[in-house]
Amino acid sequence: MFYLATPLLFFILVVSSAGANPALYNILEQSLLAAGAGACGEKILASATYQQISQFSIIAGVVLLISGILLDKKAVKMALFSLSLVGLGAWSYIHYGINFDEVNRQTFTYNSIAEQTLANIAEAQDRYKSENDTYLKDLNKLYSHMAGSHGIDQCVDILKIDATWNQWTAVAKHVSSPEKVVWSSKSGSSLKKG
Repeated sequence: MFYLATPLLFFILVVSSAGANPALYNILEQSLLAAGAGACGEKILASATYQQISQFSIIAGVVLLISGILLDKKAVKMALFSLSLVGLGAWSYIHYGINFDEVNRQTFTYNSIAEQTLANIAEAQDRYKSENDTYLKDLNKLYSHMAGSHGIDQCVDILKIDATWNQWTAVAKHVSSPEKVVWSSKSGSSLKKG
């Protein structure tokens, strides 16, 4: 039974010592970021998702811990205590191991990249509109009108483009971001984010 709890105890020891030593915490954080980073960056979860996981894990951990205290069978008691350590370990990891400022900063950066791609599409839409008096739905035809802009970032997915003769709307999402960015020409100029 002890061999199952050893990794969890080691994890709790590392997290607690990292909280006391900021240099160790930074080394752990950088190594975890480097291990998961790809060409488009590390995929991150929304802050609200972390909060929901945290809330569920603390409730489950406390309920299992209290159940273990109240039961008299030694085998069941040890199993419940072990399971409660998993819930409490997940809660402590979220609160002490995740830098929410960094998560929010990365989400903002990824959303800015998606917004820049939508700005390039807006510029191309304006060029096409000045030539043909309508906006374009087909992104493949729109590529030829992106000559002056920086184009579409390879890490940004264009989820939807809706266009009529007098307005257009686009939705994009960076592949690593949990949020979508919407751009609409309804709010004045098509170059202005909606």
